[in-house]
Amino acid sequence: MVSAQPKRVSARYAVSEAKGVAGPEWNGLLREAPGGGHIYQSHAWGEFKRTLGWEPIRLVLERDGEVAGVGQFLAYNTAPIPGTLWYCTKGPWLPWDDGEAVRAFFEEVRAIAKRRGAHTVKIEPEVPEKRMDVKELLGDIGFRQARWDLNQKSTLVVDLTPPEEELLARMKSKTRYNVRLAARKGVEVVEPEDFEGAFEIFQGWTEETAERKANFALRRPREYFHAVMREMREAGQGHLFFAKHEGTPLSGIYVFTFGEKYWYIFGAAGREKLNLKPNYLLQWEVMRWAKRRGITHYDMVGIPKPEDLHESSTLWSVYKFKEGFGGEIDDSIGCLDLPVKPARAAAWYRLEPYYYRLHYKLKGNVFY
Repeated sequence: MVSAQPKRVSARYAVSEAKGVAGPEWNGLLREAPGGGHIYQSHAWGEFKRTLGWEPIRLVLERDGEVAGVGQFLAYNTAPIPGTLWYCTKGPWLPWDDGEAVRAFFEEVRAIAKRRGAHTVKIEPEVPEKRMDVKELLGDIGFRQARWDLNQKSTLVVDLTPPEEELLARMKSKTRYNVRLAARKGVEVVEPEDFEGAFEIFQGWTEETAERKANFALRRPREYFHAVMREMREAGQGHLFFAKHEGTPLSGIYVFTFGEKYWYIFGAAGREKLNLKPNYLLQWEVMRWAKRRGITHYDMVGIPKPEDLHESSTLWSVYKFKEGFGGEIDDSIGCLDLPVKPARAAAWYRLEPYYYRLHYKLKGNVFY
């Protein structure tokens, strides 16, 4: 691995920066990290965010000379507040049961970030909300709850390890019925080879839905969706699927893949033949596609937080659809901030909502 000289922060632990590391090498370290990593910690995601002004900084924790954990931080210049914000999207991936390791890692993160002019380090670890021991440890280190949870902290995860018959049996009866109905009616699921043509259809559905539904807002421009879907596809970590009937595309989903995991990122549908229930077969066939490739973990991403899990939630219908596929709720601790330079971190915290709104107004895209 191409890296800076490791700095030993305890008798057993050292932290180094992986400078110039190639994609396969970084991704290999991430896959081997405790928990198997997240797509938003992958090399391709860091390089995509670089095009939007975020510099990837990749740090490696070693224990007795062996890699024990990793974290990809994205640094952004927050002028007029001097310095940078570091954001570890859906990370880091550490041995959370080892308090010494966690303290050693963040001791050096704080030191590196300070040397490089950061005022705030933001993390978003996929640590369960119920892990009070980890929350207390992070609090002792200096982390505090962030103003916002930037990615949904509550998701539905489907375990794909059982046989297909058991996966079907775990579904809600209505979901299973709709899967079989779509198959009987001749709906088929394909991954189009012509990405550009497929994207135009998919994005057209998305924009039409935003115009039609009051609670469905597109917070990013068409150019962003095109770039992220194309670049992650070219990296072999993004896949667009269509449900079709008699050659006509009816609905689609875009998923990210990494290691033994995949994520439901975008979904859209037209208004034709919805009585054929194409969305149900689409989900099932992509689950089967993933299972054949050794993927065992399906993250359906956003659902309401536990306190918002009621029928008046704007995500209730989304939750009920996803729930039908037999997943389990996975609630993480959300976003946490570590002030590195307290005065500047406090100034950024006050400015953040205004900066966020101004960024969106000027660029038509959310900041994070």
